[in-house]
Amino acid sequence: MRYDQRLEFTRRQFFHVSIAGPLGLSLGQFLQAEAQARLNSRRTPKSLIFLFLYGGPSQIDTWDMKPDAPVEYRGEFKPLSPPVPGLYMCEYLPKMASWAKRFSVIRTLHHNNRNHQPAGCRLFTGVDPGSDNAGQLAPKPNDPPALGSLAVKAAPPKRALVPPFVMLPARLHDQGSAFKGQHAGWLGPAYDPLLIEQDPASPNFRVEGFSLPGQLTLQQLERRRQLLENLDPLAASDPHRAALRQFQKQALDLLLSSQGRSAFDLQAEPDKLRDRYGRNRFGQGCLLARRLIEAGARVVTVSDCTANGHHEWDTHQNNFKRLREVLLPRLDQAFNALMEDLESRGLLEETVVYVGGEFGRTPRVGQAGFSGAGASKDGRDHYPNCFPGILAGGYVRPGVLHGESDRKAAYPAKDPVSIEDLAATIFAAMGIDPHTTVTSLDGRPMLLSHGHPIAALLKS
Repeated sequence: MRYDQRLEFTRRQFFHVSIAGPLGLSLGQFLQAEAQARLNSRRTPKSLIFLFLYGGPSQIDTWDMKPDAPVEYRGEFKPLSPPVPGLYMCEYLPKMASWAKRFSVIRTLHHNNRNHQPAGCRLFTGVDPGSDNAGQLAPKPNDPPALGSLAVKAAPPKRALVPPFVMLPARLHDQGSAFKGQHAGWLGPAYDPLLIEQDPASPNFRVEGFSLPGQLTLQQLERRRQLLENLDPLAASDPHRAALRQFQKQALDLLLSSQGRSAFDLQAEPDKLRDRYGRNRFGQGCLLARRLIEAGARVVTVSDCTANGHHEWDTHQNNFKRLREVLLPRLDQAFNALMEDLESRGLLEETVVYVGGEFGRTPRVGQAGFSGAGASKDGRDHYPNCFPGILAGGYVRPGVLHGESDRKAAYPAKDPVSIEDLAATIFAAMGIDPHTTVTSLDGRPMLLSHGHPIAALLKS
């Protein structure tokens, strides 16, 4: 993507460039990134629906089955007849398998974070959090931003009736605290996501903040917006105050838009369509994601998690029972409905869909030692050494199987893919140059990603 607007290179920015931290640029890197961005062809930016299977789905029980592995590895499930050559998908994902020629699979994602918080943070930001200690990962203002925040900064929507970045249905937690990667970090609060912490499957679902408070009328709200624009003269010289003011203005603009408010109204959808997605938190979250993308959102993250934001896919015990009875059927139904809905509305080519968790599960059933929780005789423990992710839509080249794991789905045997490269690939699939520079709240030029997009997964 060509970088059309040259950054003003003040002495203060030059100083920050020379001492930049993670994702910051040296002077040479900055100039190289600027030059490279100008050489890249411009593509129309796409939207992203990020389906996060919180807890970590088992690779060998989903999209990288090993039917010839010993039974203690391959487990109880059987693969479907390969929908594309070489793709062995679980028998409990038949609807998803019907889309295999339209999506691509990365089978060799890997990293070294064994706990939910750091692994989730790494997936959400594309940056190594630098610690595997969950207690050290409380969010801070100088954290790396979420991919959604970066995408909005690099490619703000031209027509947005709703917030450009939305996360639902809960703030994600582990061990009693929320983890990094769910806010805008060094980009500032103007790029924070709208966090929806309600169950979209509830008959009383209502997004707080998108209805007029008390007896406030639209006319009164419009006067408040005009007043806000004339107040706080310090905002022009203080980036933190300016960011807060911009955030307030966006909120008021959205409240004044009846079309924006209606995008959150799932009751407007036919019952048959809601049933197709599944009348559960994840299914209705996927439907809401489609409505928000249609209303102009750039990124929507839907997590398959518990009501209080904890992990659903963390199958230390009852791995096969949970997958067979709940997790796989729910994913199969929601993914199929989402893909059908996007395609029927002409949105699939305009929307990247990613599906995956923060890591995989131990290849051998009952294998422990990768987290403090271990695994029961019918469970699988955390496993970051090799796990899959699904990409579809946008500029994704469909039907590609990228990378190969070994015969037990334990380690990459060919073409390993880092989380940093995954982030770069997602940006590229959205039509956003991952090596674009953006400016942090304190004036530093920063790269979107230090990873490298996987050319085999992208349309030329």
